[in-house]
Amino acid sequence: MILIILFPFLLVLTVTVHYGFLMRLKAILDTEWEQSIKLIAIICGLFFAHMVEVVIYAFVYYFAQLIPGVGELPGINYDNWVDFLYFSFVAYSSLGAGDLSSLGWIKIIYGLEAINGLVLITWSASFSLLAMNRMHFCHPSSESSSME
Repeated sequence: MILIILFPFLLVLTVTVHYGFLMRLKAILDTEWEQSIKLIAIICGLFFAHMVEVVIYAFVYYFAQLIPGVGELPGINYDNWVDFLYFSFVAYSSLGAGDLSSLGWIKIIYGLEAINGLVLITWSASFSLLAMNRMHFCHPSSESSSME
């Protein structure tokens, strides 16, 4: 039950982290860098933001094992941090890999992380599109035909 109470804080934390990254990445658009360098920097920055958010949830799974009655993650080696990270990647990206499962209250966090990840990944996609439009990365076909 404590994890359900914790989730709003996780949501606010991951949205705040994402917002912070987007604000810093927005500054790239005002640089004099080559268009391709700007786009690569933005995509890599977004990827790094998602990595940070996945790590936040991995910490929750790692420390949740210390709370009695929270549930368990069968197949996870509790001595191996990489397993928690993998579990979080699978949840965040909404892959739902068949080799992982969760029992008890922790499965609610697993599902909520998937929704949170979907929202943040979609936000990144929207930001990327807006950034490309601002850089005039994609020209409509009517403009290209008028240039000939």
